[in-house]
Amino acid sequence: MPLLLKSVTQDTTGPEMSMRVLGNREVPGKIALQIAVEGQAKVLIQGRLAKEAPWVDIGPPHQASALLHIDPVPLLRAVTAGMGANSSASVWVVWGW
Repeated sequence: MPLLLKSVTQDTTGPEMSMRVLGNREVPGKIALQIAVEGQAKVLIQGRLAKEAPWVDIGPPHQASALLHIDPVPLLRAVTAGMGANSSASVWVVWGW
């Protein structure tokens, strides 16, 4: 399962993850995201339609662990802010299984 963030402990902008649909497979109806927050942190999910497009927020920042379902977006990343002492955050994403 792809990771947008893996146990980050400081304010971080995660790498860009692109969703690829191969062959004649259909684009999934939803993308599933799992956010894990230990301690104090804000996790923001961002997306964009093309590499040249600006990043936009997908919903509000998350301060607690959550399981989300969002509409498909070709490019995703996760951003953390307000990381507290002894805190960490991870974000997993899956669009087909």
